[in-house]
Amino acid sequence: MSLTIMMKLSGRRELLIQTIISFFCRALAAIAALITSLVIGRQLGAEGAGLYFLAFSIVSFVSAFSRLGLDNTIVRFCGAALPERNWGIIRTTVYKAILISSLVSFSLAIVLYYSADLLAESLFQKSELGAVLKLISPGIVGLSVLTLISMALQGTRRIPASILIQTIVVNLVLAIGLYIYSVSSPESAALAYSITTVLTVIFGCYLFFSNLERGSQVVSWQALFKSCMPLWIVVIMQQTVQWSGQFIAGSFVSTEEVAQLAVAQRTALLVSFVLMAVNMVVAPRYAAMFKQAKMAELEDMAITSTRIMIFLSIPVVTIMVVIPDYIMGLFGEGFSGGASLLQILAVSQFVNVMTGSVAYLLTMSGHEKELRNTALISGPVAIVLGLVLTPIYGVTGAAIATAIAISTQNIMAMWLVNKRLGFNTMAIWKKTNC
Repeated sequence: MSLTIMMKLSGRRELLIQTIISFFCRALAAIAALITSLVIGRQLGAEGAGLYFLAFSIVSFVSAFSRLGLDNTIVRFCGAALPERNWGIIRTTVYKAILISSLVSFSLAIVLYYSADLLAESLFQKSELGAVLKLISPGIVGLSVLTLISMALQGTRRIPASILIQTIVVNLVLAIGLYIYSVSSPESAALAYSITTVLTVIFGCYLFFSNLERGSQVVSWQALFKSCMPLWIVVIMQQTVQWSGQFIAGSFVSTEEVAQLAVAQRTALLVSFVLMAVNMVVAPRYAAMFKQAKMAELEDMAITSTRIMIFLSIPVVTIMVVIPDYIMGLFGEGFSGGASLLQILAVSQFVNVMTGSVAYLLTMSGHEKELRNTALISGPVAIVLGLVLTPIYGVTGAAIATAIAISTQNIMAMWLVNKRLGFNTMAIWKKTNC
């Protein structure tokens, strides 16, 4: 057997092992997120959970804004630098990203704290939301930094640690704390979330920086901003697609219906956890392959990963479409009415899976501006449809608006991958070498 063939087989074996590990860790992360939603739904009730989830969606959106698009920039720079062991590039990329994001997120957390009552009363017509927003506002800083650390771990191919920091630790610690102390108010849950994010940041910094070697090379501020600025717009628009339905619904429907939409949306994400698991493994490899001009291998990996994701997600989406009443009923009294919302959002997440890792393919290959252009369409689509459909069809209209926007975003990105990289990620019938 030639050396070239042996190297290819070794690389595929490593990829397979990493994918299995990532899948297992993502499954644990999905279970942790589900447990947290169950605990919050059952202990706070539909109304209390609605206030908490609405506040959480605001924090998630502001945190994404605070990261300035540096999430994927970290993965790209670290993923490209790792094969050549450019530790200085990796270290300075992460340092500078955390510094910038910390300053922005801290400033926005202060703004949210002091404007909480005004937002609650004037925008959402829910005065009781104000106290929840104040207590969860520190979570903006914690969520921003822990996300960047998770991306740094992903970029350096430490997949289990990345997933542990990003999802598992936060959700499990929060769920355990809420259960043990019998938390029954959204205000207490909000405070618990803020504390949990800070503890996770401390743990994440230890995991990443304690094993990081030193190097002489550094990444410039210019290179960092050149990559992250287009991605910042992408992140803002992606968050708009994800959360605008809940924001708009918060102004038009009851708190209980907001809770149904939030729980349905969080549950529907289980369909795409396979996509997230595979992306954790392939994203830094995409960056390295594109940098080394290995386009055939890049295409093979993209199509093969799409096959795997479609195959593994079919059972999950089928369950959600066939027995949505039972699944939503698990969260407690008042949630089963959101069964149709779960069906709508699960189908949109399946479209997300079927198109493959299109966002990462564009980002890791330096086509951030093309991805930005898709986001500039899908974000406004989500807002316009939400404002049109929600007053007419209530919370169902908000779910439909979100589903259409998600599908539009991924289909456009798939078209751009075909145009810029020369292959169709949905061509799962095509013969590959993987």
